[in-house]
Amino acid sequence: MARRSAVRRGLPAAVVAVLVIGLAAAVIALAALAIERGRGVEPTGGARPAPSFSFGADASPSPTETVEIELAAPGAAERFFAVGDGVLWRATAGACGDDAPVVERSDDDGESWNDVTPTYRDIRQVRDLIGFAETEADLVADVGDDCETQALRTFTQGTFWSPYDELLPRSTYLDGATVAEDGESYEAPCDQPWSLRTVASLTAVICAGTASVRQDGEWFEVGTDVVALDVLDGEVVGAVVDADCDGLQVTTLGDEDEPIGCADVADPTAPAALALTATGVRVWSGDDLVALER
Repeated sequence: MARRSAVRRGLPAAVVAVLVIGLAAAVIALAALAIERGRGVEPTGGARPAPSFSFGADASPSPTETVEIELAAPGAAERFFAVGDGVLWRATAGACGDDAPVVERSDDDGESWNDVTPTYRDIRQVRDLIGFAETEADLVADVGDDCETQALRTFTQGTFWSPYDELLPRSTYLDGATVAEDGESYEAPCDQPWSLRTVASLTAVICAGTASVRQDGEWFEVGTDVVALDVLDGEVVGAVVDADCDGLQVTTLGDEDEPIGCADVADPTAPAALALTATGVRVWSGDDLVALER
């Protein structure tokens, strides 16, 4: 019997090789495609937009909550603070027919305080307190049953106070919503202002936590969340309730605020007073007395 040809018994070796190579290439391509899809890469064309998912209203992120600070006028608890040469003066306002004011003096940088309230003058309310002549002070206060506004001055470090009629017209103080300044009067920017401070031609005041300065007969806002302020050399400095400070953030107020420091006080929203000097700032809040250098 004749034997069959080898060609008839199977595919040629060259064809087999081509098929093996083609199958291997297909496997590699499928593997690459799987890897690309596993990595999130689209094998052809541009990237697809990220899918969006909806799980109802509760899935939407809530906006960051903003805590609004309400700073009301301190009234009888308003504070006044002044720094002299080796002496500190401070006072609470008090109110006619209500809480009595307290005026104090310290000769040891606030370690101890002496009560120098001129009760014998029947003082009922303090409207302003400033130092003068390095160791002495002036008061604008309401006295007597009629709560007559007078200017008082001490030449004895607070032991005795005397009225000076010629001093009152040159004084600056608040009478309700009216600012009295150098014999003139004009309206404050709100009904219950506090922390009125003035030097030269610069006057500043606080209304519901907003600090304003007066220029050319108009009021301009310069800061918010302010509990106390003072002015010196054309500069307004405020004690501000700020989330970045555990106490009171002391900063310049205006177009470009310049932080001075964080005063460590127990209650940032409590009535407070500032006193500026050439080298620093003093903050009086609650029982805390803090000095910041500049």
